Amino acid sequence: MGTRRQHKKQFLENNPFCCFCGGYTPSTEIDHIPARVLFDNRQWPVGYEFPACQPCNKASRHDEQVVGVLSRLYPEPKTGKEEKKFDERLRAVADNYPGLLEEMIPSADQVQNALSKYNIRTPGKLPPGGLAFVSVKGPLVNRAVANFGRKLFLALYYKHTGKILPKEGGIAILWYSNLQIENDEIPRELAPLVSGFPNLERSKMDLSDQFFYRFGVTEDLKASVFLAFFRRSFAILGYVNAAAVDIRLPEHATILRPYQYDS
Repeated sequence: MGTRRQHKKQFLENNPFCCFCGGYTPSTEIDHIPARVLFDNRQWPVGYEFPACQPCNKASRHDEQVVGVLSRLYPEPKTGKEEKKFDERLRAVADNYPGLLEEMIPSADQVQNALSKYNIRTPGKLPPGGLAFVSVKGPLVNRAVANFGRKLFLALYYKHTGKILPKEGGIAILWYSNLQIENDEIPRELAPLVSGFPNLERSKMDLSDQFFYRFGVTEDLKASVFLAFFRRSFAILGYVNAAAVDIRLPEHATILRPYQYDS
C-alpha cells in the first residue's frame, strides 16, 4: 500500500465521521481546509486535514475559487507567473459563478460613497473611475464567502474542540473588506475572546502572510469564535455554537447550519 493511501486509511480510521454535516455520516475523504487554492503553489499548512463525506468534500469547491480570487486582490499579483495564474482563476470563477465578476464592478455612486465614508482623497485629478475599487458586498460574492466560511469554521471548531458541530448547531458569519479592516470596523471587544494564535507552516515556511486566524473556545466546548484573515484583502468572523438558537448577533449576520442532505 502506498504512503498516501496508507495515510488516508489511518486518518479515516482515526476520524470516522464527517465533521461538516452533523457527525452522522461516515467519512470517506480527506478535505484540506483552508483549501489549497488559497496558498501559493498549493502549499497549505500542516495539520489542516479534516474528515469529510463525498458531498461535503465538494460542497464549497466553487466558493473556494471565489475566495482564491478575493484573497489575491491585495496585494495584487506582481510577477508574470502570478498574473497568468490569477487570470486562470478569474476564468474559473466566470465559468462557475456567472455574473459574479460583473457584480464586483462598482458603480460610480458606490465609488463616491466609499471615498466619502472612508475620507479617501483622489490623487491629483484622477477620476473616481480610475481608482482600484471593487464591490465585494453583492449577493453572489456574499453567498460564496458565507458558504466558504461555513466550511472553514466547521473545520476549525472540530480542530480546536475535538467535537463535530451537531445538526442543531449554527455558524454566524460576518466579513470585512480591507477598507473596513483598515478603518477599525472589526469590533475591538473581540480581542480578549480570540487569544489563540496558531502557527501555520509547511516545510518550515511561515504561511501567515497568506492566511492566519485567531480563536477562542468556551470551557464547555459548546461555543467558539474565530477571526480569519486572508492576505491583506479581507477577514471573516465566525461565531460557532452547538445550539443555533443560542446565537445572539446583529441582524446582518449570516447564520448557517452544518450541511444537510436529503436521504
